[in-house]
Amino acid sequence: CSEARGSRPLVQKLVDHGPVFKTAIFFKPAIVFGTRDALREFRAFEAALEADGALPETFRELHTEYGALRQSGEKHQATRANFGAALGRKALAAYAPVLARRTRDFVQTDVLTAKGGRLQPGYDCRQHCLATLFELFVGVVPPEDVMDLMYAYNEGLLALGKISPEFEEGKKALERLTAFVLKHYRTVKAQGKLDEDAEDDSSDKYYFFKAYSKATDEHGELFSDERIATTAVLMVWGAYIEAAASMGHTLWCLMRHPAAMEKARLEARRAFPEKDDLGRDCERRVTLDVVYAELKYLDACAKEALRYIPQTAGGLRVNDRPRTLGGFDVPEGYVLTADPRVAFLDPERFPEPKEYRPERFLAGSNPPGPDDYFPGGVGAHACPGISLATFMTQVFLAYVLCTFDEIEPDLEGEGSEDPEYIPVPIVIIDDKYRLKMTRNWRYDM
Repeated sequence: CSEARGSRPLVQKLVDHGPVFKTAIFFKPAIVFGTRDALREFRAFEAALEADGALPETFRELHTEYGALRQSGEKHQATRANFGAALGRKALAAYAPVLARRTRDFVQTDVLTAKGGRLQPGYDCRQHCLATLFELFVGVVPPEDVMDLMYAYNEGLLALGKISPEFEEGKKALERLTAFVLKHYRTVKAQGKLDEDAEDDSSDKYYFFKAYSKATDEHGELFSDERIATTAVLMVWGAYIEAAASMGHTLWCLMRHPAAMEKARLEARRAFPEKDDLGRDCERRVTLDVVYAELKYLDACAKEALRYIPQTAGGLRVNDRPRTLGGFDVPEGYVLTADPRVAFLDPERFPEPKEYRPERFLAGSNPPGPDDYFPGGVGAHACPGISLATFMTQVFLAYVLCTFDEIEPDLEGEGSEDPEYIPVPIVIIDDKYRLKMTRNWRYDM
């Protein structure tokens, strides 16, 4: 599985050198590891290591001084402390009505009605997640020309150098995105919609803005309006490809594993037996509590897809002194990265790792612990948005599996049985790949 989806070089390194090996990342010498012993050693000191120096200069500038991936020490701790208000359980519960409504419209209007059951899981899910996350974090979906700036911004982050046209376009895109969000934030704040006693539905509509209007930095100072706007842009950027990849990969995995697909479909239709559950009544019915309590197998499907098709390598740190890690001497200045793919391909931790088995993550089956399963990385810089991406994937799967009976590759034209993958910044199905889905007439929305 991983060998065909962007991990072939790593697989060869594992074969040649074992689960701790030297390579180069962004032209810097690096040590990649994933054994339990090395992970436990790493956790003991990684929070004190710098992350900024491991990143390319284009990424450092466009991720801004407010980006958590660049930060360390007290500044990073303060930034991370505020994430709970935007990505914790209370936040997910507040986002659920918007997520239900937008997913309903995406599956029933865009995919079923407008596209006749055709889905491009790479492109369509990415567009859906981008619009949805703007509404969750900003309270409004921007005009299409503004929303599409996120793609230029992403290209700029990954540009080969600061003199490249991609970097310049990315810089302009970030400025326009931030200006749009800043103007909107100041407007809703001036209208009193972030006040504690707001009398309309703005409490949930502007949940993120309301939470971050109280956010403080390492000195106890409130975030500036500019920092709140920039943070909102970075939150959308950090989540939209991750969530879209999770949706596409999990759906593809289920399509290729009929027994798992049938279990997932039965669970979704048992949780939402009436068409109004996912139709007119969805904002009341599709709650966080219902999803967590009644879609446990879909949760396991999404988690196993993150293992089966790893979306990303580990986070990066700069080693601050000569040390021993995993039984090897590591010089000062080397980049260190705990790569989840090393663990995910280990048959001692995941028996028959090339098999897709959601049951690994069900209660009672001894689910993997944090030294074995860490799709978002480990330690202080681990991705804080995995729970949101998984929640979005569960809701997406519930709609798709209730709305459609059969799912298969669309082989018309240039269609193919299996997709190609875009490997950076997140492994995601490419835009050309299409699925063809047959409507479930018994569950007519």
